[in-house]
Amino acid sequence: MANASGIKHYGSREDYIKRRGASSAKSLVDSQPKSEIAEKLSKKAHKVELSDDVKKQIKDDGKTLKKAGNHLVSDAASTLAKALPSPIPISIPTFKGSKSVKDVKSVSDIKELMPIEKPAVFFVSGLHLGSVSSDDGGLPDMAKAVKDGEHFSWQDEDKVFSEIMRRPSEEPVVLVGHSLGGDAVVNLANRLNTLEGGFRKVNLLVTLDSVGFGNDIIPKNVDKNLNFISDKDYLFNDGPNIARSVKNTEVINHLRSENHTEIDESQDVHFEIMTNITNVLKEHKTQSKFQRLTDLFLSMTPSEKG
Repeated sequence: MANASGIKHYGSREDYIKRRGASSAKSLVDSQPKSEIAEKLSKKAHKVELSDDVKKQIKDDGKTLKKAGNHLVSDAASTLAKALPSPIPISIPTFKGSKSVKDVKSVSDIKELMPIEKPAVFFVSGLHLGSVSSDDGGLPDMAKAVKDGEHFSWQDEDKVFSEIMRRPSEEPVVLVGHSLGGDAVVNLANRLNTLEGGFRKVNLLVTLDSVGFGNDIIPKNVDKNLNFISDKDYLFNDGPNIARSVKNTEVINHLRSENHTEIDESQDVHFEIMTNITNVLKEHKTQSKFQRLTDLFLSMTPSEKG
């Protein structure tokens, strides 16, 4: 403490350090403008907000991973059940089809029942984790590059099935899938090859390093399957595809040097896929034009034909 002469006395060296430190800190705060302190507090709060965003993304990614795990378990169970000689009590997921007339409750429901007069060209991506993944240069970009192309997630399998069923049977079907999306498009091809799917033809099926079980055998309603396999990620790829009927289906396996996450971004792969899609759509356009001319000729009277 200070005496009459203004000299301060301290009880010990530690007392001096403690009291001088507190005084210096107070002086430093008092010397800063209030606006500067507020700005620093605002910046700190902003960092906390960004951290919360990251935490939310990680939480969302955890839910996505859980869905993917459940899907693979169900897929494995389904494959195992088919391989066993007698039924076993394993729960297999069921899928919903298109809306029916009894489901109509609004104008939007009516629109969902209307036929879609255009080709079904669908690109189905696999597992996407916002905190670590990027779709740049992958299937979303390819979907934008194709007329009538649409992009979906592997979790939208039921939605894609409904969209295909809304197309008239003469419209071509093109399915392109990567990773879990590759598994989904093979599932879709199998579902279309049933009474529910009307034994609908798939003009082109493209699989890119499919992940899952029971997707190696391509059903006979598929005209052509392009299968791109990475020779690096043995954990992901599950080998070459084979046709259930070589008379109906052409299967072409491509062994690629890209890893699992890069194979759908390869320019060579893009070129091969785009060339085949273009050929399918051109053939359909030519057939449609020929069919219209044929229908027109058949509708003419003998005098008009003469």
